[in-house]
Amino acid sequence: MMQISHVLFRTDDLNRAVQQLTDAGFNVEYGAHPSKAYNAFIWFEEGIFIEIFKIPVIPPPFRWFGRLFGYSPVLDRMKVWNESPGWCDWSLETRQKDLKYYQLLLEYLDIGCKAFKSKRKDVHGRKLSWRLAVPDDTRFPFLMSAYSVNPRLGKITHPNGIKRIKMIKVGKEKLDTVLLDALLEDKEALMLMEGCEGLQTVDFLHSDLKIEDILI
Repeated sequence: MMQISHVLFRTDDLNRAVQQLTDAGFNVEYGAHPSKAYNAFIWFEEGIFIEIFKIPVIPPPFRWFGRLFGYSPVLDRMKVWNESPGWCDWSLETRQKDLKYYQLLLEYLDIGCKAFKSKRKDVHGRKLSWRLAVPDDTRFPFLMSAYSVNPRLGKITHPNGIKRIKMIKVGKEKLDTVLLDALLEDKEALMLMEGCEGLQTVDFLHSDLKIEDILI
């Protein structure tokens, strides 16, 4: 079975967002050298982590070639992200370093997706790689494998005292809950909300702090 991997928050100014989160007492790690990074992470020792990101600019010719080679699910999802500032997506992950079983399951269920490998070099110089499976349905979380190298280094502490994410709140409208039930057994950290769509907010353990209130 899969577990909740991470939640995504879109910003138009990554450096400003990192500074605001740091000022709020989070340890924030850029996804690459700050001059080149388009994302940053708030890690916890266990459980769900947070990705803050700015959408990379993709020139029209590359978007055309992307659709030609089957990346429409990715481009469609990026379009949704672009229309949804703030909390905009979430992900499920497996502990294995591949997604073959889940790709076969989606294929069996006749659910379209684009599967591919992704990689980056982090700020510590480590080469990370992982597999992604992005469903056609932009309202459903995307799937990812475990990282090739554990990105969580040693003991992780935040000056504000926050230990982990307690719960994420997701709109139930138009969400394929049957497929979600098939993939995600432990839903303790997930609350489905009536009358809305998509990721709504994140609750921390023993804290009322809200990321959306910090990144104003």
